[in-house]
Amino acid sequence: MTVVKLRDVTRVHGQVRALGGVSLEVSAGELVAVMGPSGSGKSTLLNLAGGLDRPTSGAVEIEGRDLAAVRDLAAVRRRSVGYVFQDLNLIPSLTAAENVMLPREFDGVPARRARTEAMVALAEVGAEETAGRFPEELSGGQRQRVAIARALAGERRLLLADEPTGALDTATGDEILRVLRSRCDEAGAAVLLVTHEPRYAAWADRVIYLRDGLIVDAADVRLESAR
Repeated sequence: MTVVKLRDVTRVHGQVRALGGVSLEVSAGELVAVMGPSGSGKSTLLNLAGGLDRPTSGAVEIEGRDLAAVRDLAAVRRRSVGYVFQDLNLIPSLTAAENVMLPREFDGVPARRARTEAMVALAEVGAEETAGRFPEELSGGQRQRVAIARALAGERRLLLADEPTGALDTATGDEILRVLRSRCDEAGAAVLLVTHEPRYAAWADRVIYLRDGLIVDAADVRLESAR
């Protein structure tokens, strides 16, 4: 089953073409890594795939629904999409657990259940000890793990991760990729991962390469590693 589909998507900001005619499908259980130089359109691709931005032309579908026809995009994002933003976007006045709970509570999940889900997600990324602490009390790596836990909480079918290992050491980065890989293999989630690191891209099923807003190459990682 295709979880997210981009069909000939372009995004133009003023006179700058951030993406030009990109088509991509990510299926349930599949992890796709997106690589390319800075300014190649990687973050723009993620924003469009998750409905945070609208394409200038083309179409984006999540679980078969054309986002252009959806009135309440925020509801689709809360229920179907988990994000790990490059700048994390944690709310300073909320504890780590409250940050993880917040999107679920916005979606009407009772506070007790949302907290249980938050604690499960924090434990999954090895950050349960941060639950009662505020972002300013955490290290960069701990904040990164909290942001990842927020994306994992609940049963979201699409996970979008923009450099999720940026503030982590190699061993912890490997653990986070193991968690994302497990979400694909065991829960059937689709993951779209932006990374500069080949070692993390190696966890993917496919790697696509962007340059100047275009997909210029693609590789099936699992087929290549099986040869």
